[in-house]
Amino acid sequence: MFSFEITPLGSLFFGLSAIVFISLYLIRKESKELLLYTILLTSLGFMFYAHDFVTLFVGWESMTWSSYFIITRKATIKTTQKYIIFNLGAGFALLGAIVLIYGATGTLYYNEIDFSYISPALRVVIYILVFITIFIKSGIVPFHYWVVDTYEESDHLFSAILSAIISKAGIFLFILFFIQIVGTQYIESQLLDIVAWLGVITSIVATFKAISQDSIKRLLAYSSIAQIGYIITVLSILNGSAVEAGLYHVTIHIFVKLLLFVNIASIIYITGRSQFSQLGGLIYKYPVLFFLLLIGIIALAGMPPLGGFNSKFLIYTTLLEEKRALLLVAIMFSSASAFLYCFKLIYGIYLGQPTHSSDEYKSLPKSFYIAQFIGAIVLVTLGIFPSLGIAISNPILISLGFEPTVYRTLFELNSSFASFNGGMIMLVFVVVFITLLIIVSSIKNRAVKSRDRLDISYCGEVPKEENNLHYGYGIGEELGRIGFIRAILSNSVAPYWEQLVTITRDSSVLLKKVYSLTVQNIGLLIVIFFTILLFIGVR
Repeated sequence: MFSFEITPLGSLFFGLSAIVFISLYLIRKESKELLLYTILLTSLGFMFYAHDFVTLFVGWESMTWSSYFIITRKATIKTTQKYIIFNLGAGFALLGAIVLIYGATGTLYYNEIDFSYISPALRVVIYILVFITIFIKSGIVPFHYWVVDTYEESDHLFSAILSAIISKAGIFLFILFFIQIVGTQYIESQLLDIVAWLGVITSIVATFKAISQDSIKRLLAYSSIAQIGYIITVLSILNGSAVEAGLYHVTIHIFVKLLLFVNIASIIYITGRSQFSQLGGLIYKYPVLFFLLLIGIIALAGMPPLGGFNSKFLIYTTLLEEKRALLLVAIMFSSASAFLYCFKLIYGIYLGQPTHSSDEYKSLPKSFYIAQFIGAIVLVTLGIFPSLGIAISNPILISLGFEPTVYRTLFELNSSFASFNGGMIMLVFVVVFITLLIIVSSIKNRAVKSRDRLDISYCGEVPKEENNLHYGYGIGEELGRIGFIRAILSNSVAPYWEQLVTITRDSSVLLKKVYSLTVQNIGLLIVIFFTILLFIGVR
């Protein structure tokens, strides 16, 4: 019934998943959810190594339900309902696509499916169903309604799994289905253009939503949605460079979110607080945590000399090669804007004035540092050896029918437009960083400390009474002065989904009344039935 095949693509995704699970297990070895975590990792193995759609679907649904039972331990009923309803919708869409494929081809094995036997109209229906599945699991706008609340309310360590691993299930399905199984020759370019722009819109909307958040975990949730938007956009090009760039960014994002979510889990464990407006000044008490967060956000922002710069470099050059200028400009705008919420993570938590005495804080177990150091080491290593990611993705490209990327040394990353030496950039960065650190340390004792952390008397603007002056919250309001950003911040998909809930509930009540087996209702149905028959007969 079940068939499996070990492939380079599946091995990459499962290997990265195993690293994340093991590093988080070391933090909480006696977890009551150990059985559920084991089932979840097993279901990922089913999905990544599946060789037919039945095995894939079983793995997909097992992943959904095991995650659901872990989420319910912490999240509210409303949040868990949103999670399971949306993910059941994704499951039904995937099942519908599988049924249509089997009906048209008579097989569910990947290597036996030939889309040339499927009519163009039916192919479009199948593609839309699969894209709905991908969009829901990956949190693409407007299907992201369940993501933010789920990430925020889940167990702090499980949020790392949701962001780093579960969100990548949709990316895996994208590559598996549209590149390995379908093949680029059977996919309409107009549909891919729509998908590419949905990815860009997702990245822009989620970026500015992230900037406006006071909750740290909500900021990271929107950040995850934005990063997935980049991957969806570049993968929609469906060539070897796009797959390479997408896989590189998947790897970077997994380790960035592992580092950042565990770092935030550490802060919440220490302080018991998860809002920017309740934090500040922790750099003096926890400099190691600050340094680890700094590594994570440099990579997240796509800045040299860390691995995040490499994946953004590949995404940009891929779009340049394909002459997608508008997509490139939009993605670069989103990426540059992301610096605001990256800086917000530094300032709101570790810099600024302390809000509470450090004597109130707990001591942090050493196990919390393991996952963060793993993430930091990977990001730094890929920064020094950028072509290491290329070496890892080349077997995948070959297995998918693309030419492998040629590179001269592990220190260099090349494209048809530019190239750079990661080792040299890292060396220059370290020298400059140490120099600046010495200078800043020398003037630290002469710095004037603010008496009030909300004092903005030097900004040249008189605030109103209703303005929240704390950086960790107020920056979203200030950006709201810009027209299109105000439109993003003031609008939400929530009313539309809630209206759909109301319509569904009302329809259910109506159906319940119709199908209740009372004598009156049965008699009414009989009259309607024979009236229709009479009408057909007379006509």
